[in-house]
Amino acid sequence: MAITKEIWQKDIVDNLFPDNSFARHARNADNFVKGGAVVHIPVAGASTAVTKNLGVFPQVAAQRNDTDITYALDTYYILPMLIKNIDQYELEYDKRMSVTGEMIKTLVSVVNKGLLYRWGPAAAQTILTTGALSGADLIDGTATGQRRLFTKTEFKNAAKAMDKKNLVGTRYALLTAAHYHQFFESLSDAEKADVGRVADLKTGVVGKYMNYNIMMRSAALRYRGADGAYVPIDETDAAFAANAADRAASLFWDDSCVERAMGDVDVFDDPGNPLYYGDVYSANLRVGGRIVRTDGVIAAVEANV
Repeated sequence: MAITKEIWQKDIVDNLFPDNSFARHARNADNFVKGGAVVHIPVAGASTAVTKNLGVFPQVAAQRNDTDITYALDTYYILPMLIKNIDQYELEYDKRMSVTGEMIKTLVSVVNKGLLYRWGPAAAQTILTTGALSGADLIDGTATGQRRLFTKTEFKNAAKAMDKKNLVGTRYALLTAAHYHQFFESLSDAEKADVGRVADLKTGVVGKYMNYNIMMRSAALRYRGADGAYVPIDETDAAFAANAADRAASLFWDDSCVERAMGDVDVFDDPGNPLYYGDVYSANLRVGGRIVRTDGVIAAVEANV
């Protein structure tokens, strides 16, 4: 008996960006996905100028030049898995999810990490951490040497940069777990109480500071290179390998300045495969994103010493 693909697709889509995910706090470009694989957004050109008390006629009629923004979505593959006694998993949602639960958990982690990479700004839109030197809490145990700790000063520097711009959205900060605890320790007792006062675990917000809604993730961004020339690294790339000089980074953004989009979700099955004595299942999906406005996205990168 073949699986009901629509049910499995819904399981994937419904769990990809849960309500407490940072990815929810961005422009949604799903409606602009063409062919399930490419985002195509028409952009209106500059409007006509307005002037006062004209004295010269006739005027030259200007034509508006519209443009398009186009980018391809990344494709993520769920490698084949063997599922036995498929009938019982189609009967009860909980039993089906017990099979796919770990797979979806891994998928969510990888897809969100890939989306963060697409939001990772260039060096010009970064700030360096300013805390004391420490050899602890380096990126997933692979980096060596010392880094400067993440402190409340990074929030002040990010806010100062964004306050100069005409940003219209809500501000968020996604801190690595290490950066969050370093930040919290840099606060006064009064500030600690104030930050935690607005925590809302239902939305994933663990605090608020300098008008930023704070969210936390085990890891956010990874940068590589010398000061002023480092670049974000795509940890979801098959060719990725950790480097001892890598730096962890947290992200500040205005939710009108970043974008995400989901394309096709395809489910494949081979029921009753005699080579596997069961049913083989796999899937792929397309997800992508981009920075819409560079001055509304700032990464706080660990200073490498």
